[in-house]
Amino acid sequence: RQERISTIGRLSGSIVHDLRNPLAAIYGGAEMLVDADLPPSHVKRLAGNIYRASRRIQELLQDLLNVSRGKTGVSEICRLREVASAACDSLSAMADAQNVRIALSIPPEIEVPVDRSRIERAFVNLVANALDAMPEGGEVRISAALEDGAAVVRVEDNGPGIAPEIRSQLFQPFVSAGKRNGLGLGLALSRQTVLEHGGDMWVESAPGHGARFSFRLPDAHAAQAQGQAVHGVEALSYG
Repeated sequence: RQERISTIGRLSGSIVHDLRNPLAAIYGGAEMLVDADLPPSHVKRLAGNIYRASRRIQELLQDLLNVSRGKTGVSEICRLREVASAACDSLSAMADAQNVRIALSIPPEIEVPVDRSRIERAFVNLVANALDAMPEGGEVRISAALEDGAAVVRVEDNGPGIAPEIRSQLFQPFVSAGKRNGLGLGLALSRQTVLEHGGDMWVESAPGHGARFSFRLPDAHAAQAQGQAVHGVEALSYG
């Protein structure tokens, strides 16, 4: 009985964690639409954020239903930059409010076979953690490269870094790096997602020198365009 209660508690905490960010985007966007007289371009941007957050909640609920029925997500070939960009879009309002710049620099040709919604949520968790660590402003840099048939992604910030005493436990459930909010589940869930895709996630950090989270996704490749490889990196900025 105690094990069942513990399992229910952990599952509830996981659901709350995953729902918090999209609900915050919906609430914040709706509040601005109601209270402010905004130009059409700003209204369109907020409406897009609310739409994406609503879609994310719908995907989360479907994931929960699939888990209850013993189903897992379906992998599809995705452009890695598009997945990361969707995650950044959902957090752009938060980044603007905190004066944080999000720099996305992922080659457009990198493709990976992934469960798109779960990998997007992994990006959301990593970027949201970086934002939470920099309430007074800063920069988050997201990059990726092909290495030995895998896509290696790096999410770096210039915040205060991670205390050495919790670094070895950082990917365990309910371990928090002293954030203002959060249940200590985001990193554990993100690493589990990457592990289930056949990869791994790790962290490098020194107090006062920011943090760099990296993860590897196997079976990545460079897309071909009209028989030729696409080259170059397009850097996108948010905030």
